[in-house]
Amino acid sequence: MNPLHPRRQHRLSHLLASLLVSALPLLAIAPTLVWQEKQDLRRQAQQQVEQAQVQVDEILDQAELAGRAILPLAGGDCAVAEPELRRQAAIVPFVRSTALMRGGAIYCTSLVGDIAHPKPYASRFAAGRLSLLPGNRTTPDVPVLHVRQAGPRGDAIAAVDGRYLQLALQDASDNAPVYLIVGQQWLGPRRTGAGRPPYPAQIQASRQSARYPYAVATGYALPGSHQLLWRRHAALLLVAAALGLLAGGTLYWLLGRPDSPSDELRRALDNEEFEGFLQPLVKPGLPGWHGAEVLMRWRHPREGLIRPDLFIPRAEESGLIVPMTRRMMDSLVRQLGPLRLPAGFHLGFNISRAHLDDPRFYSDCETWQRALAASGAVLTLELTEREIIAITPAVEVLFRQLHELGVKIALDDFGTGHSSLVYLQQLAVDGLKIDQSFVAGIGSDGLSAHIVDSVAELAAKLGLETVAEGVETLVQFDYLSRLGVGWLQGYLIARPMPLDEFTRRWRAGDTWRGPSDAAH
Repeated sequence: MNPLHPRRQHRLSHLLASLLVSALPLLAIAPTLVWQEKQDLRRQAQQQVEQAQVQVDEILDQAELAGRAILPLAGGDCAVAEPELRRQAAIVPFVRSTALMRGGAIYCTSLVGDIAHPKPYASRFAAGRLSLLPGNRTTPDVPVLHVRQAGPRGDAIAAVDGRYLQLALQDASDNAPVYLIVGQQWLGPRRTGAGRPPYPAQIQASRQSARYPYAVATGYALPGSHQLLWRRHAALLLVAAALGLLAGGTLYWLLGRPDSPSDELRRALDNEEFEGFLQPLVKPGLPGWHGAEVLMRWRHPREGLIRPDLFIPRAEESGLIVPMTRRMMDSLVRQLGPLRLPAGFHLGFNISRAHLDDPRFYSDCETWQRALAASGAVLTLELTEREIIAITPAVEVLFRQLHELGVKIALDDFGTGHSSLVYLQQLAVDGLKIDQSFVAGIGSDGLSAHIVDSVAELAAKLGLETVAEGVETLVQFDYLSRLGVGWLQGYLIARPMPLDEFTRRWRAGDTWRGPSDAAH
């Protein structure tokens, strides 16, 4: 498959990224909604205790009125005070009974009048004013709140029926009960107790009365976040989930799109996936390799080795062929340095119009030529004819400068591309490369042989070297040798090979020894 036209590729990282994007709307709004719900519960709890405190204060205000009315009678004769005690218990709202206390003991009440043997008041008053009891002898199952007022000769007590207080607390309770706390005792909408009221501890609110020594408090049990969100914001959550799935699905589709051809080439260039293969050249009648053409190959991580015809045209169109060639030649020249090549060893590689337009190309060739000269090789640029190249003054100057460096220039695939004869007329070139399509017809196609003859004759008249590529049979080898073609290249001699194989065979002397060596 051509890696520049890949199928849609989905990876685990794509799936994970898409799932994360799908969850982002919920992850973004859920904490805010939970925080908002907690704030709402706190406000609701605060409103409950404020309402309860107002109502309880109103009830205690009535008890205070009754107490002030009978306080002047405290310490005096019960028979004198009893009618007023009964009258206050009858006319003052919420007050169940009234009583007088002397020496810390109740001696007169609106219920029984004079108490022959007063007993000390067993319960303690919070701040000397309030005492909450779960019941008394008359109504043991009905809570009662005693409101005490101290006087110079005795104390007045107004007993508030706890059921009124419970009704007030129940009226203030919304989704959680509100409790009245007096000292160590508490009163709830339906029960009483000692110690801490049994309200949940997650969200609490309490309020202390400014006029009386009591407090009201409430607490909410916080449900699980998922329950809290679903109960109050189900529609919003469904919309957020749908938007997240849409965004995640879109991202998954986008991530799975194949890269553009240029992007894929840039990725391969960054990962150094392009490498130079060497196809040896021989001179007829001489043993050994006397040159090599550097052919770019793409070692793709998934597709393996990619043929050049699948990516070179795209690389030339995008201009990426220049950095690809630079990277390949830098690596190859550096690795060829330790080899001792024969003098005049022909090392060629293809260039296109993009190379000629690159301002760094001359300095690149200068660097490569200097490095190759140390090992005996000569750099040869093979100008491809797939694109029309405008022969501008700048191009002519560049070719002259390259010649002065000792770099040779050959026309590749001569006779198959654009304006080959114009190049011969306007550019100083050193050689012609006979295209393999003409070489393939030798021995079977008389016209192809005539074309090869004509190219060789033209090169000889112009004093140009000739290279024939695509030599695959002994018939072709012998014909081209007799014709005087200077360099031969093809599968008969050797296939393109990685640099490490070329180096190994060179050092082992495993190179060309003549036509009988065609097994190589």
